[in-house]
Amino acid sequence: MSQTRLNQTFLLLAVVLLFNTSIISARPEYSVKESRNCPYCHSREGPPQLNEIGAYYATHNHSLEGYVPSPKVTATPEPTEEVEIGVHMNTWDVGLRALATILLILLVVYIIRL
Repeated sequence: MSQTRLNQTFLLLAVVLLFNTSIISARPEYSVKESRNCPYCHSREGPPQLNEIGAYYATHNHSLEGYVPSPKVTATPEPTEEVEIGVHMNTWDVGLRALATILLILLVVYIIRL
């Protein structure tokens, strides 16, 4: 397929998707029907991303009848005291040791090649 033919195909597809309103699922009629705002069914990223309520609404013939929200998950409480893990090295110690090891390996390889 030539490049111009491919470009024409993509342009046609874009125009069809842009003007075909039946593909778009977010409609003001649903908001009026349920007396809810758009964020009630759509996630924070906005349409067309649906949250749990919106997915239920879409799969149950555009009705909220019988919807039971899933239980809310509580956040894990923050620890009240600091717990030490046992490794007490700072970044410089580890970095300098690694650099010294690499230099030692390079020195050994250099001596072997002589």
